[in-house]
Formats: sequence, C-alpha cells, structure tokens
Amino acid sequence: MKSFLIKSAIASGVVLSLATLTRPAMASSFTVSIENAGVQNAQLSNLVSSNVNTFTGQTAGYSANGFTSTIGTYDNGLIKDANLYGGAGGAGQYFDVDTNNGSVKTVSTLTLKNAQSYFGLWWSAGDASNVLTFLSQGKVVQTITTADVVSYIAGLANKASYYGNPNSTFANQDSGEPFAFINFYDVAGTFDQVQFTNVGGTGFESDNHTVATSYNNITGNVVTKAVPESSSLLGVFVIGFVGATSVLTRRVNKKSVLQLS
Repeated sequence: MKSFLIKSAIASGVVLSLATLTRPAMASSFTVSIENAGVQNAQLSNLVSSNVNTFTGQTAGYSANGFTSTIGTYDNGLIKDANLYGGAGGAGQYFDVDTNNGSVKTVSTLTLKNAQSYFGLWWSAGDASNVLTFLSQGKVVQTITTADVVSYIAGLANKASYYGNPNSTFANQDSGEPFAFINFYDVAGTFDQVQFTNVGGTGFESDNHTVATSYNNITGNVVTKAVPESSSLLGVFVIGFVGATSVLTRRVNKKSVLQLS
C-alpha cells in the first residue's frame, strides 16, 4: 500500500509538472458562455459572417487526410452516425476524435479558412479525456477541458438538466456525462486553428461547429470572463490532479467521473 501511495504521488507530481509547463494561462481576451440546457445550436442572429459545419450528409468513417468544410480543413478526422454520445438533433452525423488508431493521445486539428473571433460547438458526452485548444499563428491562446465544462455547469441553477442526451431518439442515455452548446468569444483578438484532443480510448464528440468574424452581443449563460493570467494557477493544479487520476485509473469504456452533485 505504501508503495502504491508513493507511486501515486510521483505520478501526480509528474502530471502536475507537465500541466504547469504545457497548459497556458487562461487567455484574458476570452469570454465563455453556455446556452440553455437542450440547445444544440448557436444564436446565429447574433453572429456576423457566420458559418456552421453540421457534418450531416458527410460519409461516416475515419480519414487521416481529413476533409474540407465550409469553415475550414480538418485533419485526422472521424465522422460518426448519430448515437447516444453525439449527433445534434439525434440524427445525421457528428465529429469525433479517432480513438482506435493505437495512440494514447489523438489530436484532430481544424484549420480555419479565415481568422475568427467566435467559435461555438455542441460538446456532447464530455469526459475526462477531452481537451479543446485555440491557436493563433501557432500560439496557444485558450485551452478548456471537460473538467472546466463541468465546473461551469455546476454554477448554473439547472445543472442537472445538462446531463444525458437531450434528443428524443436517445433521451437521457449516457446520463452521467454533460451535453452543452458552448460559445467562445475572443473579445480582444482572433484565432485560426482549433484542436480537439482525446487522451485514452473514449472519444471527443461534438457537432454544429460554428464560426463568426464578429458578433453583436455575448449571449448564453456567461460562465467565465476575462481573468488575469496569474489567477489561472489554481486551474493548473486542478488539471494536474485530474490528469494524475486519469493516469492511475484510465477508463476503457465511457463512464462519467466528473459530474458534480
């Protein structure tokens, strides 16, 4: 038992160190909001020069070479038919990160046609292995994990409504994981790439990827505003702890370990 605790402490320290070195401070120019429970689309009337990639009609399957859409080019892309884990409206296709290629860590990158100041997506069946990263000219400007999403939802009055698939076809299935449409507003800059990372053998499911060059207002339930970079240190420690837990107890199947009561 003592040996196990020592190994656990070492693993935690390693992951925490890596998190401290590799996770950027929360970009002060980003505001994040979440639409009401069950909403799976952006408020398009609020967006300027917007485009949406619904993935519906796209051939299901994996493509290492990726594919081009109305908003940009995806590499290492995987398209799946709607199921309990994803597919806005409970039908059509959705985007996922390939988790069956033998890699411990898989990254799918969306390179946008033009720099944008807004990105929104229906983040479905969120689990501890999911990481979303925004880049501008190769530099990371924002990173968010499912742990962040769970924390945001926990502050909402109707937090329980965000858990489980909201579509009638798969109603309330996968009830231990969060489903939410999330808006990312870069209020003082732009980004030109979005990376979807999954660690382990679960999946990073999402749909209705939406971009806009600008917007009229911040809509949805605002869950985080601009913060000084130094105040993100606590978040680094949280990520380190979650990462260490994942290293020690990596899941084989998608099971929620994040829901807050």
